Amino acid sequence: MITQEISTEESIARILTTPLVHRVNLPDYGSKLFELVDKPVTDEWVLLASDYTYEAIENNESRVAVKNVSIATGDVVLINIEYLEKGTTKTVSVDLGGINATA
Repeated sequence: MITQEISTEESIARILTTPLVHRVNLPDYGSKLFELVDKPVTDEWVLLASDYTYEAIENNESRVAVKNVSIATGDVVLINIEYLEKGTTKTVSVDLGGINATA
C-alpha cells in the first residue's frame, strides 16, 4: 500500500473546510466553522471562528502549534493562521468560500 503524506497547509485547509461528523469513520475530524453559516458577523462571531479554528487544528493536526489566528470577513471568510512546525514559523490562509458571512 502506498501512502502519501499531504502538506501541512493542505491538511489545515481540509480540516477547516470539513464539518464535524461529516466523515463517518472519523466523526471528530473537521471543524465547527459550519455552525456559523449565514449568521451575522459580530465580534462574537469572529471570536467563535477563531476558537473553532484553534480547536480544529489542535485536535486534528499534530505537526503544528497554532500561534495566531486572524479572520478577514467580506464576501467570503479568509482565515489566516500563523503556526509553528519543526521550529519554523509558517503561515497559511484558508478561504472559506463555502461559509457565507452576513453583515
